[in-house]
Amino acid sequence: QYLFALSAQISMLEAGAEQEEILPRLKQAATAAQQEAQFAVLALSSAAGSAPFDAALRRYVEFLVADGSLDVEVDIDPGVTLAPDEEIEVFRIVQEGLANARRHAGAEQAEVSISQSGGRRIVRVSDNGLGIASEDPGAGQGLKNMRSRAASIQGVFSLRSSPGKGTSIE
Repeated sequence: QYLFALSAQISMLEAGAEQEEILPRLKQAATAAQQEAQFAVLALSSAAGSAPFDAALRRYVEFLVADGSLDVEVDIDPGVTLAPDEEIEVFRIVQEGLANARRHAGAEQAEVSISQSGGRRIVRVSDNGLGIASEDPGAGQGLKNMRSRAASIQGVFSLRSSPGKGTSIE
């Protein structure tokens, strides 16, 4: 999506848009694309077996919280095992959940937990942000992406939230 944004901004420049308007957008999209690439490398290194999944996820969280705007607690049950395709999808779901907590919810704290219960593996991302009234069908692409990613690994996606009380995805 960030590469598409870069391409769109360049097309606007080519069409005669003002550089002062477009250059900051280009810089923002380029920075976001670079960050996204770093996150993808973490996810892929985990799936390739060159870095354990929990270590890759913790490194991602450390990178994410480095600016101090969000405090994230990570709790991963060491007994939980995921197949390589599941690792990538879970990584991306967690990434999107935390991005939503930062960008949209204004959260100060979030928690990521990966556990097992009754033979089911449970991935939960919760935050103390603004919350949402309901899962609006017109909601952003992020919720749709998380739902699709969960389904791709035969998982079920649920969202619990209410205004002023944060959000929890599972």
